Amino acid sequence: MVVLWHVSVGNVNVDFSLVLDGYPAPGINVVARGLWFGVGGASVNYASCIVRLGGRASVVSLVDPVFVKLGVLEWLSILGVDVSYVRVVEGEPNIAVILMVPGESLRTIISYRGVSRRLDPSMIPDVGDHVHFASVNPKLVVDAGGRLEGRTSSYDPGGEVLGDPVGVRKAITRVDRVFLNEKELEALLGTSNPLEARSLLKGRTSIAIVKRGPKGAIAITREEAVEVKAPKIGKPVDVVGTGDAFNAAFNMYYDRTKDIGEALKHAVAAGTLKTLIRGSSNMPSREEVEKLASQLHPVKL
Repeated sequence: MVVLWHVSVGNVNVDFSLVLDGYPAPGINVVARGLWFGVGGASVNYASCIVRLGGRASVVSLVDPVFVKLGVLEWLSILGVDVSYVRVVEGEPNIAVILMVPGESLRTIISYRGVSRRLDPSMIPDVGDHVHFASVNPKLVVDAGGRLEGRTSSYDPGGEVLGDPVGVRKAITRVDRVFLNEKELEALLGTSNPLEARSLLKGRTSIAIVKRGPKGAIAITREEAVEVKAPKIGKPVDVVGTGDAFNAAFNMYYDRTKDIGEALKHAVAAGTLKTLIRGSSNMPSREEVEKLASQLHPVKL
């Protein structure tokens, strides 16, 4: 089997994940019942999952010297992620504080983007088989332009949709695949109907994938639409990184099979299994994903 090389562009964070009994009202002090802290960020989570699925992954990002002292780059290396394209520059750290309630499929993330705001297209190396843009400013995707030639590419804009929907729509046309959830789709198109995502298939974009949380997901091309329902395998433990696991698995298995149904069922399996694992960048194994995916059935819409 050919091992594909994925280049993941985005933030390298230190994540502080707090488990609460409930979300506090303003002015109320609460005591968390659980804590996880470690390396995270959408680009890191994506790359970590690629490695767990048997691929090769490099992260393109910026970190400040404090992260080096904290051993963040070593942490990434332990995950099997290549850090050759992570630059160390003076500035502020990238931090995320995550609040979650056990058993819920939603979470609240408070992010501070430090040096990663200075990411530039010139930092994207001319290597790899696939370039994935993880929750980055749409201008970075647009400006990357010709640097993507000869490789497939994808974009998950995340919260950038709410800040710059016009820019995101422009950026989508520059990549082969776009990943959105229902809220992001509604922010772009004024509807959460996944089938309306076909209108985003312009320019270079050939596949739109709409993630629907516990309902599963739908993948759409110009010729077909396929749905996979999410299985119920337990209460969520940690939903941070589930979308990144989904994206990694879809890209990995689509590039292997060129079948959106196969790719989608592995993506749903990876995202579902990730909800049972504590820690942003801790991902399910290839064996676990393929075992669960074998029980799922794509349906053409």
